[in-house]
This record gives sequence, structure tokens and C-alpha cells, in this order.
Amino acid sequence: MEIANRSLDEGVNALRSTGYCVLDVTAITSKKFYVGISEISPFYLFFETGLVWNYALNLPYIPGSVIKGVLRSYMIDLCNKKEECISYVYEIFGISEKDVYKDENVEVYVTGSDTSSSLLVALDSYPIKGERLLTGDIITPHYFKGGRVVKNEYEASPVPSLRVAINEEVTFRFVIGIHQDALPLFQKWASYLGYESGGFSFLLPLLYAFKQGIGARTSRGYGEFELENFSLVSFSFIKPKRAGNVMVSVNG
Repeated sequence: MEIANRSLDEGVNALRSTGYCVLDVTAITSKKFYVGISEISPFYLFFETGLVWNYALNLPYIPGSVIKGVLRSYMIDLCNKKEECISYVYEIFGISEKDVYKDENVEVYVTGSDTSSSLLVALDSYPIKGERLLTGDIITPHYFKGGRVVKNEYEASPVPSLRVAINEEVTFRFVIGIHQDALPLFQKWASYLGYESGGFSFLLPLLYAFKQGIGARTSRGYGEFELENFSLVSFSFIKPKRAGNVMVSVNG
């Protein structure tokens, strides 16, 4: 874990050298959690489920792409279908020519003609402290049989499934590079939530993700974190970016 921590130190320096403000956060797992349960890992042979695993460091980790995806998804959900609010989220996270966001409650179609890259860079998050990194877990699906949902209670056939999860009380470090152009967009997004102070609006999505959960089975209480500490590394922007113009149309 010491090597992973030093690697993240290098990541912070690299982001600073390219002109990003760096949000450096440590958080402790308050619940067990899974990330990448379908990935091949050292445990897949025995349990047929896995974790995202770095074989060089011999550690589980949370991919930066997962962190960005979680933040974007939660920010859109918090917009509560307000189109202008959602447009700020897409300007922060980048826009493809035909971007569509769907969940059970809403479909969002981005109709703007301009495209842009993301104004955030999220590094892979690694555990940096913890006495017992992994723990066993048992999940018992009750209403599935042969991969299908059973329609009759009498057909239910509970079969315990053994898994390996990341344990509670493990400290993870999150490093996120924030471009200057993203700061006012975060403030505008936060204003839709009634948060007017604005100074640390870019921290709100991560805190919300810690509370709601990251990874798999968050609806069952997995993947929750408690904030331990954070710092904001000073910056000097040297590489400008331009956010694309976004118009959002919400269906649903």
C-alpha cells in the first residue's frame, strides 16, 4: 500500500504540472464493498466473482473511469430532471456527438453540436491503510433459479454464494484533477440544489457518492465511505480547455 500511495503522490504532481487543481481525498470504508465483481482476479477461480485487481501492486482498486461515471450519474440524478442543471454536468464531464443518459426514471439526450473532452481527471483509487484489506461475504439469492426470476414463491431455491469483498475500515485515497473551466460549472450546478456558498461545490458530488455508495450492491448498503480528510492543491493553469455548448432534452 505504501507503493500505491507514492504512486498517487506522483499523480498529484503530474496533474499540477499540467495545470489542474487537485482534490486529494482520503475516505474510510464504512461498509463492505465490491467493484468489478465480473472481473478476473486471483479469487475468480474459487468464487466465480472477482474484484478489479492490480497485479503489479497486488491490490484491489477503484478505476478512475468508475469514479467519474459514479459522480456523473449522481450529479444528473440530483438535478431532478432540470435540463439546465443537467447541461452543466455534461459540460463538466465532456460531450460526445450523440450522448444519451438513461436510467429507470429519465432519458437525457444531448442535442448540442459542439463536443469537448472532460474537465475532470480521476486517477485510480487505491487502499493506502487498513489492517485487514479483504473479508468474506455471503449473498443468498432467493428468487432466482436457472438465471431467471421465479414467479412462484414455492419455486424459490435459496443458494448461498461465497464472495470476497473489500473490508470495512480500509482507507482509500481519491485524487481528482479539476480544470479551471469546471469550477464555475460546479457552482452553477450546486445552486440548483440550494447550495449557495459555492466555494467547495466540487466536493459535493464525491461526498454524496460516499453516502450513497460506490460499486456494486449499493442499494443493499454496500460501498459506503466516511470522509477522513481532504486537501486542495494549489494550481496554475497553463493549458486552456473549452467546454462544449450543451442543450439537454429530458424525456420522461
